Amino acid sequence: GTIRTMRWLRMLYLSNGFAVGALYGFVPVLLLSKGFDPALIGLSTSLGSVAYSFALPAWGHVGDVLTGPRRALQLACIPAAVFALGLCAPLPMVAVIACLVVVTAGGGPTAALTDAMAMPILANASREYARLRLLSSFGGAAMAIACGLLFSRTGYVAAPIVYIFTMGLMIFSAHKVPLGRDSERHRKARGAVEGRLHSAPARGRFGSVGEALLGRPRLLAVLASALLIFIGFMAAATYISVRISDLGGGAVEVGLSNGLAWGAEIPGLILAGWLVARVGLRPVLGVSAVGFAVCLASWIVFVDAGSILLTRFVSGIFFGGILITFVLTIAQLL
Repeated sequence: GTIRTMRWLRMLYLSNGFAVGALYGFVPVLLLSKGFDPALIGLSTSLGSVAYSFALPAWGHVGDVLTGPRRALQLACIPAAVFALGLCAPLPMVAVIACLVVVTAGGGPTAALTDAMAMPILANASREYARLRLLSSFGGAAMAIACGLLFSRTGYVAAPIVYIFTMGLMIFSAHKVPLGRDSERHRKARGAVEGRLHSAPARGRFGSVGEALLGRPRLLAVLASALLIFIGFMAAATYISVRISDLGGGAVEVGLSNGLAWGAEIPGLILAGWLVARVGLRPVLGVSAVGFAVCLASWIVFVDAGSILLTRFVSGIFFGGILITFVLTIAQLL
């Protein structure tokens, strides 16, 4: 029943964190080890971000209308796992970039699809979501530190191998989450879409994305805010590992940096959840965004890994606040 559902939901969020900790934080230095220069690393991760931007609503439409979010999540994991092998293979740079794009387009949306599975199940999303999401932060932190120690011996080419196992755990965990309300919501969504196809075909032009935006102008403003904030976040996530490497840090320091940032999301999520209930979403988001920006700016002037590691921890606290406020805001608007 409910206990079994929550047990596997927790494992699903934990496996999301494992996947992030095993690969994504190490991608820039993995590319660096393959001979990519910083400009080409930025281009590669930017192409991956563009692919993610298109893939996320596409997978969302598949989950909302065609298969349900559980099956969509499992399908997304498959190309991510397969093409991850290309990141550790001796391929030309163009092929490595193509593999990274597919991995990002498949593996990136799994967190959102996990949220789509969880939200209909949670009785009190504003209170319970933070408890689930912090498991991803814990899993990412633990895996990043462990993998940093592992990759210091094996090299970064082992990262995709570990990532494949995390994708398998994610597929299995999603399979074990009972459909419950998700199945009912899926049937209702399909029925509603079929009805709209007969009564108002134009509404389905952009799939479930168009349906979500219809009559919700505030949602566009929220998404624009998310875009601006996550441009900074993606720039930081891409180059902070390269900067640590330039300052003489190796896999251990890169893993520790990622682990501290993701681990700090746990108190950030808890604190933000407590503050949201008392002062509302907007103040928490505003303070979190400003604090994260200050941390990001500090990495321009710091020239030793120790100072960067400390501010990485602080930035993780603020990012936890950003994350939970955006998810809860969008959930309320929808």
